[in-house]
This record gives sequence, structure tokens and C-alpha cells, in this order.
Amino acid sequence: MATAGAHIVGMFGLEPAGQKAMELRRMYVDPDWRRQGIAGKMLEFAEIHCRARNMHQLDLSTSEIQSQALAFYRKSGYGLVREEVTETASNKTIGGGIRRYHFQKIL
Repeated sequence: MATAGAHIVGMFGLEPAGQKAMELRRMYVDPDWRRQGIAGKMLEFAEIHCRARNMHQLDLSTSEIQSQALAFYRKSGYGLVREEVTETASNKTIGGGIRRYHFQKIL
């Protein structure tokens, strides 16, 4: 979680994605606090956290409607491993018929 005083300005989750891998989930920065480096700091923290726990890979996904996130992850060294169009909504998608991009970085 990222804070500014008493305000939560960003957050993300991590969950196991394999024996030596984690998945970054639901990274979000409050729109009023974007473009200030908060997402980069949170991503760096997540990578450090994974390395400290002997996790050598960080996976993540985002959708076609999040063009800024796509550019951010690519700029941060994440490589595209696959694309898919989800047919139905799930706890990892925002809805059916949306293209998702899955990225990975070896830590």
C-alpha cells in the first residue's frame, strides 16, 4: 500500500503463481496521484519483496483498455508471454470479450 499522510494513494496484491513465481494483482494508483512515480515505486517494492522470498519470477496481466499500464509494464522490463480474449468474466478479468496481455519478468 502507498500512502500520503493518512490517505491511501495506491495498492497492489501478490499471490503465488508457481513454486518460484508470484503474480502481481490489481495494482492501482488513485487518479489524483498518478504520474508521480508511485506505480514505479510500488512495482520496485513488489520485485524486492519477491527476491527477498526467493521468488525468481513476477507475472502480471492487464487488459487492452489499460494502455498506460501496457506501456508502463513494457518500460519496466516485462516481456509479453501471451495474449487472450476472455469469453467470460472471472475474478481476474473485468469482463468477457476483452483482450488480456500476460507479462513476465525474471527477477
